[in-house]
Amino acid sequence: MSTQRIEQTVQGYTYQRPKKAHDDAEFPLGPEQSKTRQEGEGGSGDTARGRIRSLLNRVDGETGGAISFADVVAYHEAAQSGWNGEVGADLEELGVNVDVPFRLMYDPAGAVAVVGDHPGGEMIDSYFTANPGRVRELGDILHLGRLASAAETRLGRGEMEQPMAVGAMTEWYAANMDPAALFSGGGVLVGAGGTVYRGLDLRV
Repeated sequence: MSTQRIEQTVQGYTYQRPKKAHDDAEFPLGPEQSKTRQEGEGGSGDTARGRIRSLLNRVDGETGGAISFADVVAYHEAAQSGWNGEVGADLEELGVNVDVPFRLMYDPAGAVAVVGDHPGGEMIDSYFTANPGRVRELGDILHLGRLASAAETRLGRGEMEQPMAVGAMTEWYAANMDPAALFSGGGVLVGAGGTVYRGLDLRV
């Protein structure tokens, strides 16, 4: 799943993370609890429609009226680029070597953690613990990416560019995607410079 640098001062924090292997990164909920939370959030048709509409309303807010699937793709790319730049700049300011690629795993319960070895792994984990807004943003970017990918996979160029009401697009996604898969957790590979690879969504 691209990047741009954004200025933001990182607020100080005193979070201390106990020593442990990053390969065994833990999330607040266990596997069964997390699965139950995911099913509760994404399994209901009405709930899924509401969450899809909420994501699409952001795109509509940018375009001011009917939107197209191409608008969804463009919005996702811009959101991902902005997030990449902001987080990459923050981590670099904290002393993390962002030229060393690393893998982030997102849990819909509200956590992001580094998986595997990285010299700045503990600092990266601490950053996301201290900045829950960044965790929510990454979740939204993953979900928007899945909406964008579903449209690009199923639709032709003309269909991608055809404007439609947000409500109609919501129904299309509800009929063509599995809500549980849409709103499940996932991972991203962050490359040199803090860039999340476009289109790379590593499912858990």
